[in-house]
Amino acid sequence: MRKSLYAILATVIVLGLILSGCGSKKISGTASDSGGQPASSGSSSPASNEKVTLKLAFFQGGYGDVWFKYLKDQFEAKHPNVTVELEGNPKMGDLIVPRIEGNTNVPDVMFLNGLDQMKKWGPSGKLIDLTDLYTTPMPDGKTIQDTATETALKSQEWLGKRYSVPWSQSPLGIVYNVDIFEKNGWTYPTTWEDMTKLANEMKAKGIAPFTYPGIYAGYLSALVFPAYTQFGGDEFINKLTNPKDSDIPGLYKDEAFLKTFTQLQSIFKNGWIMKGTQALDHTASQMEFLNGKAAMIYNGAWMENEMKKSLPPGFRMRIMPIPPSADAKVKEMMAVADSRDWGGIPSASKHIDVAKQFLLLASTEESNRKFTELTGAPRAFKYSIDGMNLSDFTKSAIEMLSKYKTVSYIYSPEAINTGGATPDSPSGVDFYSAIASGDMTPQQVIDKNVKAAPDKWKEQQKAIAGKK
Repeated sequence: MRKSLYAILATVIVLGLILSGCGSKKISGTASDSGGQPASSGSSSPASNEKVTLKLAFFQGGYGDVWFKYLKDQFEAKHPNVTVELEGNPKMGDLIVPRIEGNTNVPDVMFLNGLDQMKKWGPSGKLIDLTDLYTTPMPDGKTIQDTATETALKSQEWLGKRYSVPWSQSPLGIVYNVDIFEKNGWTYPTTWEDMTKLANEMKAKGIAPFTYPGIYAGYLSALVFPAYTQFGGDEFINKLTNPKDSDIPGLYKDEAFLKTFTQLQSIFKNGWIMKGTQALDHTASQMEFLNGKAAMIYNGAWMENEMKKSLPPGFRMRIMPIPPSADAKVKEMMAVADSRDWGGIPSASKHIDVAKQFLLLASTEESNRKFTELTGAPRAFKYSIDGMNLSDFTKSAIEMLSKYKTVSYIYSPEAINTGGATPDSPSGVDFYSAIASGDMTPQQVIDKNVKAAPDKWKEQQKAIAGKK
């Protein structure tokens, strides 16, 4: 699903507005609403007889477009004068940039994956400030503030404001072929040492232990992010996500990086990765997995829905967390809980209030349940799944979120994130690909990051000072 998953890995608008005869408190688009920019002239709620076309642009990845079609039907049924125009594209994250930054063909509301653009566009006035929307009653009487998960609430906040609402919360981990496991009498490992024994046994039987979307190496964050916490513990994660001047560059010498990168390197050095993996995209690697070419794949909860048209009859798979090593500080199985997808309203939207109402409708419990029913994935909200007909794979994904420890790193504004550099790689090196290809060793990656950290740290603090 996520072609730019590196920064790993839910949503949306307003009962208290007037639309199509729904008499209630009216919310207007103000300068405060638009991040300091004047609201567009079309920002007020339309009269009940005024025809409105609400343009919605969204990233069409593993979740498809079926949920947005459902929301369109629901919203139009409640507001007969509104037509929701859908625009989905797998490359929406790239296509939307010149439109937002150039104020050209700007949608009224959008759903994107990855928080970098939100963090850029919010403070610069390109997005509406939705902070107050979090405490605005939704059509079911609840609020986003009370129903969003703790991880989602943290991820959507930036520089003291919220310019977005959560969309999905999809766990990443290791998806395994149940039939291959049962046929060979294997059980999913609970320690990395057992995983090593299992992978070697698979290899000896001619079965490739793992594959992953090779050209989108960020999928390997399913292994790396849990390992950071397992090897580094809370103190290391606190420094990584909320660093201070005194932590730089020493943070990047922490043994948690070396142990994590070495573990990542081991799956390649040991020959556990299916041959040809690094040339495959997400759908191709997933197809190889479904065809039984590999026993396991690093992936996320969206995979079943993304591949539903290609699933072999009776195919069974489950998703599980990353088991800890014997030398881990935190000896718990862990998975990534990705809460980086978001919905927001451009300040150039012609229908700001209507867009807010749409976001609120999309965030209700009914909409959340429908998302899970239609996509097989959870949203970043607390809601009941009682009585829902869910696949075993979806149940395993929800179980992974509830039964095991999850990680989702929410970085402070001060954390290095400039010029392509990210908090765990201040040099800007794509260490996933570099280690996977053998172009760099774990120690070489660390040395490069330690050297780059001081200058990148200064750049980031300067950038943050300019936004305050």
